Amino acid sequence: MDTTIPKYLLVEDHIRQQIKQRKITDRLPGERVLAKELGYSYMTIRKAIENLVAEGVLYKVPTKGTFVADRKQRKTRTGTIGYFLDHRIAGGLSSPYYSMIFNALEKETSRNGCSLIYFSDNDPANLRKVYKKLDGVIASCFPRVEPLIQEMKERVPIVAIDNSAADKSIPSVIIDNFSALIEVVDHLCALGHERIGFMTGLEDSDVGKNRYAGYQSGLHKNGIDTDPALVFRGNYTFGSGVSGVDYLLSLEQRPTAIVCANDSMALGTMNRLYQEDIRVPEEMSVVGFDDIDITSQIVPPLTTIKVPVDEIAERAFGMLKILIEGKELDNRHVALAAKLVVRGTSREVEKDAALA
Repeated sequence: MDTTIPKYLLVEDHIRQQIKQRKITDRLPGERVLAKELGYSYMTIRKAIENLVAEGVLYKVPTKGTFVADRKQRKTRTGTIGYFLDHRIAGGLSSPYYSMIFNALEKETSRNGCSLIYFSDNDPANLRKVYKKLDGVIASCFPRVEPLIQEMKERVPIVAIDNSAADKSIPSVIIDNFSALIEVVDHLCALGHERIGFMTGLEDSDVGKNRYAGYQSGLHKNGIDTDPALVFRGNYTFGSGVSGVDYLLSLEQRPTAIVCANDSMALGTMNRLYQEDIRVPEEMSVVGFDDIDITSQIVPPLTTIKVPVDEIAERAFGMLKILIEGKELDNRHVALAAKLVVRGTSREVEKDAALA
């Protein structure tokens, strides 16, 4: 038996198989009977049954017991979907990236005849009122909100995006941040850059950690030693991009290129470089991450990593719909590629700049 899988998930799978094989067609054996039969604790059995009830596979009748739901009567419509975002995210839903995510989710849910509502955790009491009325939740997952995501999972089907949850039974759709940053560094090194600065995002989640790790790995791949002095700890905001430039320009040996962990910092970077009369890309190449709408509209247009927000929305909603219908997912965890879009802010390094 695979001991790495939580026991309650093994019980869930056992009950599903019993139903599928029509060994259980009506009333489920009592929880204590199942506990003795399967060799698990009573609480493990109860957790598994509660999860299957929440999914619509089973239903309970007070004083009568737990029964197999009639497949014809199970939900086939997905109804109202919630999008959950931590209230501590800078800018919240109005931030360029998360507004793109929400718009993509809204388009996808609408295309499938569903409605989408946004909710956050700034009011815990109201939070619980909201998600209890939802048919499913797509949640931007971060370690600091995992207790809430775990709580929601007990009541409603849920799919995580941005980061996968620590509880691997929660399905997730993420992007391959690590490989994307390696591609950025490869691009800059091919242009002759050797001193490449990096503005990190918050490193309290896999997104931030993997983008930084990808930057480091890209340097090593290209035979360049990492230099801690070239790294500025940012926080994904325009203002931290401005502060990051002030720091990097103060170095005795300035970088010839700056990679930012998101586009907002890249825009702050370009703004500050303009104020300092440093030409982009002639004197400093700049690369962002996300491909928010404005990046293709500014002059020069920003070289950046394009996050496939439409595909994230399509995959996440598709997985959630399967869960709501009480079906099994073939693959619970999906990592999507994010690709480099070369525009006007990266170019071959000038010899004088490389020697500076």
